[in-house]
Amino acid sequence: MLAVALQGQVEPAFLKQDAREAEKSGDVVRAYLLYSQAAALNPADRAAWARSLALRTRAATEAKVMPGGDLPEVGPDDWGDEVTDKDLSEARRANPPVELKPAPGKRDYNESGDSRDVLEKTLKSLGIEVIFDQDYQPVTNLRFRLEQAEPGEALLAVQAATASFLVPVSGRIALAARDTIQKRQEFEETMAVAVPLPHPVSLQEVQELARAVQQIMELQKFGIDSQRRLVFMKDRVSKLRQALTLFEQLLAHRAEVSIEVEFIEVTENSALDIGMRLQTSFPLVWLSKIWNSTPTFPQGFANFATFGAGKSFFGLGIASAEMFATFADTSARTLMKSEMRSSEGTPVTFHVGDKFPVLSSGFFGPIQGPGEVFTPPPTFNFEDLGVVLKITPKVHTMDEVTLAVEAEFKVLTGEALNGIPIIANRKFNTSARIRNGEWAVLAGLVRNSEARTVTGLAGLSRIPVIGPALRSNTRNRESGQALLVIRPRVLGLPTSEILTQPMWTGSETRPRPAM
Repeated sequence: MLAVALQGQVEPAFLKQDAREAEKSGDVVRAYLLYSQAAALNPADRAAWARSLALRTRAATEAKVMPGGDLPEVGPDDWGDEVTDKDLSEARRANPPVELKPAPGKRDYNESGDSRDVLEKTLKSLGIEVIFDQDYQPVTNLRFRLEQAEPGEALLAVQAATASFLVPVSGRIALAARDTIQKRQEFEETMAVAVPLPHPVSLQEVQELARAVQQIMELQKFGIDSQRRLVFMKDRVSKLRQALTLFEQLLAHRAEVSIEVEFIEVTENSALDIGMRLQTSFPLVWLSKIWNSTPTFPQGFANFATFGAGKSFFGLGIASAEMFATFADTSARTLMKSEMRSSEGTPVTFHVGDKFPVLSSGFFGPIQGPGEVFTPPPTFNFEDLGVVLKITPKVHTMDEVTLAVEAEFKVLTGEALNGIPIIANRKFNTSARIRNGEWAVLAGLVRNSEARTVTGLAGLSRIPVIGPALRSNTRNRESGQALLVIRPRVLGLPTSEILTQPMWTGSETRPRPAM
């Protein structure tokens, strides 16, 4: 068919028609040139431009265009406009892969013939034009029937039925080729992506997930940048999209738990001292002066009853009596409150107390060195005294949490061994399943002590009825309670309640194609 000239130019519509006939006859080079000419005459015609791009590689291969030979010389004035910074930034910008945009709506499909006819008719009803690979060998005697199918379902079904796969050239044009590994490697686009990692996920977990995804999907390239916390993937579009979906689902955020811890201590002390303090010792002092000696008086005695005369003059010490009654009552309450936040399976620590230096090694006496005498300094370790908690949450549902608790109570005993203080350590491990938002007592310590002291004159203080009034009665009471209470609050869905998306990936030789 001859193109019609209008006002010195060829009509683009006739060029496209000639290009279609050339493409059907197998003249790819002529079809490419005609499509390119039609696109140049009518820049708004995206279909002509997309078809020229689809045929460009095949046309260059068949035309055997090689660099070199008798090429015309290009002068400085023959170059195009100068490349601007904006052009460079546009060239560096990463673009997403092309996707087909079929007409929306459910349809019925009932096509028969070979695979080429079935593909053309099905895609035409979806508003998509198809270009076939030059090596495409159609399968004969096919019947394709589908009722009330979505566009995406129809595209997947027709590719599976015809043993073909589609490579999007633009939103409305696709290249069809036989579904083989060789053709996929030749025509399917390659995509590279960078996935940022959330901070709650450790690098060790990311490495394990990345290894699992790479082995399952057999990705071409997979790398982890630990400094910028990025994961890089590169492979064909059909495989990489499935790998991204799988990796994002495995990388789902773990549930976070807010843990409120309160350490409550109540101490009460009382002391009662009542009675009469009588003299319990009677010192006897010789008051006579022999060879001008001075008598010695015992401390605390100022009054003496004397008896005897001359050389046998003695004094008996007399102390004053005292009646008393004293009472003391003290109470103290201590509340230490803290709130911690942790991810599921990640332990958090809680410490109430001090760090006490404990001698771990030392040297006694100077050490003789070459030409000098020095004493090495001792070394210390710092022990956490008081209460040390380590809590690991496990979220079952939004209503229940299991807390694995390791608690230590360290105090100084007041004793030492070789200058190293002895520390008493009480430790217990437990697990408690607690409802969300409810308090639970995880540890408690109750202590009660009472001491009684009776002081008086032997015999006299034991007389019934009047004995207690003639002696000193002291009573000390001490009681204390220490409670450790905890309350968890679930801040996110647990892993068991996160909905996962099922994926159909196809077989190893026929993965799900990109739409």
